Amino acid sequence: MAKDKKSFILYVDQKDLWNKLPDEIAGKLIKHIYSYVSDENPKSDDLIVEIAFEPIKQQLKRDLKLFEEKRIKRSEAGLAGATKRWKEMPNDANEWQTIANDSKRINGIAKIAVNVNVNDNDIYNIDYQALLDFVNTTFGRSFKVVTDKIKRSYKKLLKDGYKKEDIINAMKNCKENSYHKENNYQYCTLEFFSRAETIDKYADRTIVTESDGILAHLNKH
Repeated sequence: MAKDKKSFILYVDQKDLWNKLPDEIAGKLIKHIYSYVSDENPKSDDLIVEIAFEPIKQQLKRDLKLFEEKRIKRSEAGLAGATKRWKEMPNDANEWQTIANDSKRINGIAKIAVNVNVNDNDIYNIDYQALLDFVNTTFGRSFKVVTDKIKRSYKKLLKDGYKKEDIINAMKNCKENSYHKENNYQYCTLEFFSRAETIDKYADRTIVTESDGILAHLNKH
C-alpha cells in the first residue's frame, strides 16, 4: 500500500462473490486481503481463495494508482498555491485590513466558492452548522450536533489536501447514488463524509460551481 494510505475500499458490487463463499473461505480471504494491503505478499494454498482474490487485487491496484495520481496532483497544487500566497502576501497592516474587508463583502454576496482569508489557518475551518443543515436537508436527516471527533476528521481532510468542494461533491453524488437511495440514505452521515475513502469514491463525478451557495456558507470568517 502507498505511504500514508491507511485504508482501502471493498465495493458493494463484490457482495455476490462474498455471499457465495463458505464462511471459512471468506474468513481466509479477508485475512489474505489485509495481508496484501499490508505489503506482506501473501500466498495461499487454497485455490478458491486465490481465484476469489484475483479480481479484488486488480481493483485494489486500480484504486492505489488513482490514489497516487491524486496525491501527486494535490501536492503540486498545494505547492503552487503556497508559492502564490507567499508572493502576494501584503507588507503592512493596512493592506491586511483591506483584504479582510474585501473578503467579507465578496462572501456577503456569495460570489466566491473558496476561501479568501487573512489567516492561512482559516482554510481548515468549516461552518459546521451550515454543513449540518446541508446534510439534513439533502438526505432528510435530523442530526443535531457535530461532535469534536468528526470536526477533527474534517479538519484532517482539509489538511491532507481535500477541498470543501470535494466534500460537497461527495454528498451530492451520494444523493443520486442508487445504492444510497435504496437504503434511504442511512449511511449518509456526517461521519461517513469525513472519511478520505468516501471522498475518493464519490467526489469526482460532478463539479460544484460558484452558484452552489453551500460553499460560501461553509467558510468561516
